[in-house]
Amino acid sequence: MKLRVLGCYGGVTQDHRVTGFLINDHILLEGGTVPAALLLSEQRQIDAAIVSHSHLDHCAGLAFLADNIFADTKAPVRIIATQETAQAIQNHLFNGTVWPDFTTITRIGKSVTTFEVLEVENWIDVDELKVKAFYVEHTVETVGFLVSDRTGTLLYSADTSDLTPVINQIGQVEDLRLAIVESSFPNSFRDLAQRTGHLVPEQIRELSAHLGSDVPIRLFHMKPRYVEQIERDVASLDGDVALLRQGEIIKF
Repeated sequence: MKLRVLGCYGGVTQDHRVTGFLINDHILLEGGTVPAALLLSEQRQIDAAIVSHSHLDHCAGLAFLADNIFADTKAPVRIIATQETAQAIQNHLFNGTVWPDFTTITRIGKSVTTFEVLEVENWIDVDELKVKAFYVEHTVETVGFLVSDRTGTLLYSADTSDLTPVINQIGQVEDLRLAIVESSFPNSFRDLAQRTGHLVPEQIRELSAHLGSDVPIRLFHMKPRYVEQIERDVASLDGDVALLRQGEIIKF
């Protein structure tokens, strides 16, 4: 599996882009950041987007992706999400008012985007990937994912304030290669993190204890103003725990 970090922060500045990962050059895991990190030629290769929830930092980039590719798309980009998340994106983003409804705009007889509803706890095929969603705790309906191909499995927490559902997934796979987990605030902001549906580094300890040093844990969704504090907090954790870097490529 090849994972390209298009954006990995919990806010936008000149130097920080919000969440978006490109898997194997053509499948998005989250769509907060897309066009800002990719050439037009790279955007045209995208054929699916797996989305955890409806907050803008996880789906807004899909609007600009659709606008960039609609003139020469040959097949719709599949936006894959739970029913509630798909409906929210349709109602509040691709609604014909805030942004054109690219599910109804056609090119050579096909729409630019389509929605596909996934059933939680069921494995589905997304091209060469197998994907399973599981519920996590956040301020809106949100799911984490297990994402597998022939090289191994990625465990992705999405935005959450409780790692218990994530830890419960560890025993479901035998070839776990990487865990991507959110950590939005430093330890000193744990109360605020809890109230807003997020984590701080000290909460990663239990997951790290389960995984040891065999499976790397990489953190995302850091609020830009707190990145240095979060990194200092992470230094006290055991295991292979580090912050993701925008633009990095991970292969396994």
